[in-house]
Amino acid sequence: MGNLKSLLFVFSFMLITLTGYSTAAALPVKDTIGKDFTQIQEAIDDAMALIESAIDEALAMIQEAVDERPALIKEATGDAVALIEEAIDDAIALLEEAISEDLALIKETTDEAFTEAQEAIEAVADSLEQQQVNIGLGEAIWPEEADFTGSIVAGMVSAYELTINSVYKAAAELGGNYILSFYEDGFRGDEAFALIRLSHMSHTPDDNLWRIAVSDFYSGVKDCVDSTAGYICQFAEMDPSIAVFYLANHVVAAYDVDAADKEIWRQALISHLAQVHDCCADFPVMALGIATWALSRTGPLDDTLIDPSGTGATCWRLKKLADLPGLVLSHQVPDDESCAGNFYRRFDHRDGGFDRPVSGYTEDAIFATLGLIAASRADSALDLDAAILAARRALLSRVDSEGRVFEHLELSDSDYCAYGGEMLQVLCECATTGDVLDAATETEDP
Repeated sequence: MGNLKSLLFVFSFMLITLTGYSTAAALPVKDTIGKDFTQIQEAIDDAMALIESAIDEALAMIQEAVDERPALIKEATGDAVALIEEAIDDAIALLEEAISEDLALIKETTDEAFTEAQEAIEAVADSLEQQQVNIGLGEAIWPEEADFTGSIVAGMVSAYELTINSVYKAAAELGGNYILSFYEDGFRGDEAFALIRLSHMSHTPDDNLWRIAVSDFYSGVKDCVDSTAGYICQFAEMDPSIAVFYLANHVVAAYDVDAADKEIWRQALISHLAQVHDCCADFPVMALGIATWALSRTGPLDDTLIDPSGTGATCWRLKKLADLPGLVLSHQVPDDESCAGNFYRRFDHRDGGFDRPVSGYTEDAIFATLGLIAASRADSALDLDAAILAARRALLSRVDSEGRVFEHLELSDSDYCAYGGEMLQVLCECATTGDVLDAATETEDP
């Protein structure tokens, strides 16, 4: 307001200066200018009065609006908050309803899956228990398959842990006693693993005859003339895939008892895996699966090269431990092919010129699935659940009503107790993967 008045005054002063340039001008001229100046001043005053009035009115209107605005804002805010709360309540209700439906579906699916798995497990375990023959001195064997007692015993332990059926526990212990009777001859890998499984089933998992026997075995191998490295040399004489099978079991057992040379056993497994390929191994994918199982359980699957020296099979060049889960996954049969969910036998997915199925063999599927499960538990970011579920379905569908497990998942050719024991191991692992199922709530050891 003050600036406007000053501007008008300056304008008037300039006007006076311009019109009154001569002090000797005639009096009538002065009078005329004076009148004009008076009129101008009056006009300025009138204009200023109008401006001030308008400003005062505008300020009054602004003040009135400002005074009313908090109430309007508060009212609008209240309405907005009410709408938001109502929307949130509706969204929560919808989410709770959806979650409730999903949980019900998950429970129903889980219950069905558990029932299906438990029925298959019990059928296989019952069959194995009935085929076991007591040979006295608290020992029992499975006739014609004494060399595979380790795999069968480990499976019976798994069946007991899931079902808490003491009959399965007794059968496992009788088989374990038979293994111990040959302690002086040493343990095969699956036998050492079976004893470790029995140890975990014991009242005192850290101090029992099973664990002591395994620990003594690895200590004795270390202290012998040829030491652990010399003992491991015998595996070079085997089919590389069979060597990997036994070494994988040894590695898990050695780490379980914290053997002094456990890392030597693990490195031996990696080195022998590097020798596995289609040309010289009967069970390449099986070996890959069980090696992945053992290595996932005993250390990181990191950037360590499987064949750093480049002396192994060409298929392992530049491959790392971290690549193992993906390699196993690459050998799973896709949905649009026969034996979907199972696994190929060879790395090239061919028959090797032997006119036989390229996929669907029991042990390939069992150990490849165990490998995926172990890798998934070690690193959940691998996202292997779908593959494991597909494999689980394939495995479950191949156990017949009498609990028999055949060499091929879709051919009723030869059934073996060893396959039954291995099947028990993988089905029980599948049943507890991701904590989806939890059957054994407490033990009932007599």
